[in-house]
Amino acid sequence: MNRDAAPLKVLVFGCLAALLLVCFHRVFFDDHQFSYRDAAHYYYPLYERVQREWEAGRWPLWEAEENAGMPLLGNPTAAVLYPGKLVYAVLPYAWAARTYIVMHVALAFMAMLTLMRSLGVSWTGAGLSALSYTFCGPILFQYCNVIFLVGAAWLPLGFLAVDRWVRTGRRLALVGLAFVLGMQTLGGDPQAAYLLGLCSLAYAAAAAWSSGRAFREETSRPEPKRSRRVALAALCLLGAAAWTAVTLVVAHFAPMLRPRHLPDKPTPSLPWMLWAPMVVPIVWAMVLLIYFGRTRPTPARRILWRLTFGLGTAAALAAAMTAAQLLPVLEFTQQTVRASEEGPHEIYPFSVEPFRIVEMFWPNIFGTYFHGNASWIDLIKISESQGKVWTPSLYLGAAVVLLALPALAFRRGAAMRMWLSWIVAISLLGSFGQYTSPIWATRHAVRTLHLGVGPVGPFDPDDTTPVRKDGYLRDGDGGLYWAMTTFLPAFKQFRFPSKLMTFSVLGIAALAGLGWDDLARGRSRPVVRLARGLLGLTMLAFLGLFAGRGWLFRAFPSAQLASSFGPFDVEAAYRVTLFGLGQAAVVAAALLGIVAMVAKRPALAGAVALLLVTADLGMANRGMIATAPQALLEVDPEVLEVIRAAEKEKPADGPYRIHRSPLWSPVGWSSRKSADRVREFLEWERATIQPKYGITLGVEYTHTVGVAELYDYEWFFGGFPFSTSPEFARSLGIKPGQKVVYFPRRSFDMWNTRYFILPSFTNDWMDENRGFAAFLAETEVVHPRGDGPETPQKAAEAKEWVETKDYQIRRNRRQFPRAWVVRSARALRPVTGMSRADRSGPMMEIMYDDQDPIWRDPTMISHDPHQLAWVENQDAVALAPYTRGTPVRPSEKVQVVYPHASRVELSVSLDVPGIVVLADVFYPGWTLTIDGKPAPVYRVNRMMRGAAVEAGTHKLVYKYEPRSFRLGLMLSIAGLLAAFGFALHAFRRPVVALPWNEAGPKRGA
Repeated sequence: MNRDAAPLKVLVFGCLAALLLVCFHRVFFDDHQFSYRDAAHYYYPLYERVQREWEAGRWPLWEAEENAGMPLLGNPTAAVLYPGKLVYAVLPYAWAARTYIVMHVALAFMAMLTLMRSLGVSWTGAGLSALSYTFCGPILFQYCNVIFLVGAAWLPLGFLAVDRWVRTGRRLALVGLAFVLGMQTLGGDPQAAYLLGLCSLAYAAAAAWSSGRAFREETSRPEPKRSRRVALAALCLLGAAAWTAVTLVVAHFAPMLRPRHLPDKPTPSLPWMLWAPMVVPIVWAMVLLIYFGRTRPTPARRILWRLTFGLGTAAALAAAMTAAQLLPVLEFTQQTVRASEEGPHEIYPFSVEPFRIVEMFWPNIFGTYFHGNASWIDLIKISESQGKVWTPSLYLGAAVVLLALPALAFRRGAAMRMWLSWIVAISLLGSFGQYTSPIWATRHAVRTLHLGVGPVGPFDPDDTTPVRKDGYLRDGDGGLYWAMTTFLPAFKQFRFPSKLMTFSVLGIAALAGLGWDDLARGRSRPVVRLARGLLGLTMLAFLGLFAGRGWLFRAFPSAQLASSFGPFDVEAAYRVTLFGLGQAAVVAAALLGIVAMVAKRPALAGAVALLLVTADLGMANRGMIATAPQALLEVDPEVLEVIRAAEKEKPADGPYRIHRSPLWSPVGWSSRKSADRVREFLEWERATIQPKYGITLGVEYTHTVGVAELYDYEWFFGGFPFSTSPEFARSLGIKPGQKVVYFPRRSFDMWNTRYFILPSFTNDWMDENRGFAAFLAETEVVHPRGDGPETPQKAAEAKEWVETKDYQIRRNRRQFPRAWVVRSARALRPVTGMSRADRSGPMMEIMYDDQDPIWRDPTMISHDPHQLAWVENQDAVALAPYTRGTPVRPSEKVQVVYPHASRVELSVSLDVPGIVVLADVFYPGWTLTIDGKPAPVYRVNRMMRGAAVEAGTHKLVYKYEPRSFRLGLMLSIAGLLAAFGFALHAFRRPVVALPWNEAGPKRGA
């Protein structure tokens, strides 16, 4: 075997090189850039924005271009201090963006290979694991969301460190674990670090339990009898049934438990949804205290305490080393919608539909998206709301899955094998998100049987809020993922159940490597049975699909499932599915041949297996890598050219902001086929400056939606349905009383919005992405202008515009300046915590304008923000000398300039004292000097900055100097020193005495 190892090593790395070339050849040789989803419009400009701050010799602390300013260092996705981003300092930016992604793909391979070799797996098994993990759909497709690729790339090394600590007691492994946790956190994926920590605790608990079982055997304590195990299984089933029953009963009575509410206003949460964040940590602390605080600890408890203490030390070192970035991130996220009690933070999008598990065996069985709309997934509607696809394919190689299944071990076997098996099971079920809930299952059954509205209500409607307004519980409440978000501290701040798939595919890939070695040792029967079964099912599916061709073509005409990728192409989808089935059949048959070969010629069998998996993954997943020419990212956006021309015609008095509606695409795309719609996405989104495309081009956005938004700022811009007046309904061409989605117009005016970039076609005035009714009043069309009489030619041009461009630019006539002076104030009652109830009254008062043609409420009083500022109750006395009601005079001026993002300079000339309001967000860390002397920054209008200024001419300077960063930097230095000291200690005393260190692992350990 050793003699054959060298060629296998070469082959393993040759397979890596081949797949890198197959997947990324266009970014290497054709001057292409990654162009799909967040890779293009989010991370490309964001990382360029960070790099510009570094090149200017500044810490990247603040970004002024979005949401009236937001932290840059505190944005976890910016990964400001991640060491891997040094590549951006070495290479030209375009090449650095490509290299950054590809090097993390290579890192994922090397990390997985290292993990498997450390477990004693052969080079063939380790190579199979590394190839399948790195180039499977759920990992490879994260080039679109690179922070999750970073987390996945480091994850195998985290598993390696945990295993070495738990299984061998090596202290140096704790330093390695701390390093991995730190890299995942700094790289922008703290959820991966959080889940790795949970997995490590579970591994420690399993090892301690196994040790306790071995101790019972040594002291002649009998293991539980079979009857007890059966009773335990029955108890688990009974518990699951009770959980289901309680969930359905609560779902049935939930609408009756909710307080009465006004129309068009969000429904308050159920009480336990508010209590969980406070109660859960306390309950966990009590459980741990009771468990470890017993007077006579058992051997298993002592071992668990020692292992847990070591893991806690690693976590503490990681937190300390990353504190310079971690503390600003925590400061930011605790003020965002993710931390709000009833905010818009959604946890269920991108749940993996359970039926998609077949994609692990059959590549592209549901078609593809990238070269036309050839996907069947939209046909399989298992809930009312349209599911969002996290990754187009879950495929990691049929041969790999067939090798992994026999290696599963949930009760007996090596601790690592059991650990991986349970990780696969739990993470896979968790990734299903809402689909593990009894509520969803009941609603699905009711709809399937056509029973109307069942006892737990209807499915969640499309684009529902996190708390349904009709009083019913969400589809996913009561499921496994809901339990994770409810009972695991801080887990609710994470999003997207699909991200758990990273742990699922790592476990499957690792088990496949172990399974290959089992096969090499003669355990071939399970693999043969599975391969024959897959081959038989594939042939049946192939024949069924071939026989049903005519029915499929008649049942699903192209127009039925149109999307932004074009009309549904049933012929293309049919061909892709047929090819996927054929590929799976070839793989299953080849695996049977490899099994027959492995006993006689193991080295050759291993080489064939590696080549098979390489070819299989390359053919199946290479199409997911969507790129476009780099030149498309270098041109000036079309709308910016229009706005610049409009500014020459009518210049603004100072800085201004632009609001671009968040998500839409030209309506004509759904009816027109395209050979490269991904490229068209990039061209159109950049032309219309979809955030964040504009942040490196001088654009300041009023409101964007990204990783998280400050909760109080988000309050200004949330849309809600409103019934229009008869007059306004006629102007829109709708029926009187028909509801439209309304965005508080005054909010956009107050926050200095000069231009609106909106869809041309509304389709449905209730669509939050297309409903622009609130932006029609007091605006003028800048582009495209429909001057002159209507003619057939103009009508045809307008139709073509909507179908291919579908945008309009409007200039706001009611725009507030960036800064202004007021001398009247209203004190607001204190707002504590992150509840909606405390904010509703004050925020509605600030946003309400009785001159608005849509929002009319006779019970409310309108105040003019030009004349009055809303101040905090505790500041009212200090600001009294500046709020005596004296009218603002035309001679009083405020000029605003931004030398750079973290500094704002105001030149102010006042005749009498007043409050200077700056329409930038109020945020911790901003300091103010007036004429060089420190002055307090007051919170005005709930989220703006205010300065109390005396009469005369003054210079105000705001600087962003966050204490969280300064403190974090000191902690990071201390953490690095502590890690270095701990590593030296680990070299002198490398191993902790554990029961299995000397004689090897006991049974089950």
